[in-house]
Amino acid sequence: MDKFQQWLINSSEDFQFILFFGLLFLLIALEYIIAFRKVKRGKRWLTNFVMTLISIFAMMAMPVSFITAARYASDKKFGLLNSIPLNWFALLLFSLLLRGFISFFTHYLAHKIPLIWRVHRVHHLDTEMDVSTNVRFHPFEFIFNTLIGIPIILILGLPVWTLMLYELLDVTVTLISHSNISLPKRIENVLRYILVTPDLHRIHHSSYQPETDTNFGAVFPIWDIVFRTFKTNTKTEPKEMQLGLEEVRDEKVNNILWLLLSPFKNFKKNDENN
Repeated sequence: MDKFQQWLINSSEDFQFILFFGLLFLLIALEYIIAFRKVKRGKRWLTNFVMTLISIFAMMAMPVSFITAARYASDKKFGLLNSIPLNWFALLLFSLLLRGFISFFTHYLAHKIPLIWRVHRVHHLDTEMDVSTNVRFHPFEFIFNTLIGIPIILILGLPVWTLMLYELLDVTVTLISHSNISLPKRIENVLRYILVTPDLHRIHHSSYQPETDTNFGAVFPIWDIVFRTFKTNTKTEPKEMQLGLEEVRDEKVNNILWLLLSPFKNFKKNDENN
């Protein structure tokens, strides 16, 4: 296990890069072969991937990250898990669940705090959903997530190697869960209680707010189940369900400059309720 932990610490970032692009191209191919819904690509894809590049530069400019926080906590023997003697399996289990909670919590706050929602709604303004939606974020979002997540990482004392493993899971699950495919029902009906699936996450991208404000988990649905935000049924048939946000349905949603400035714009939606 020590060798695996060391590999995660030393090599997982390179592997994450390969995993992301390998899985991205595989899912793009699958979306052409077994698409769940008809989607528009063209300018929309260009917008989504340019937003990705901008966000990558924003992340690179950040002086701190979850990993640097975890390394600091480990060096200083600071935080909950650094003060409790646990075997590797218990440490891994607790770390993955707690890291999953951080994702759930920051995502929940992004929907409930008006200032953060203005930034996060860029992700929800996509009126289609496919693998390109996964990487459509406003660069400010990573700043908010980092500022909220780092204190929690320090308090919990999550080990570096478990965070690296979670990132690999996150890349895999979030790419698949945003993809325009649907798993066989037998698999879907079981797997959605263990990992976030495309059918489950598609509900979160519904334009109907009671559905939008559900299924906040990125990798594991357990915290949605615990906090009763887990939802498997929809008001309309999944193939007919309207995606995006109700208040903006035109081509502005694919205008890069408009998206970058959108946190400073007022929509019809009442921010106080979202």
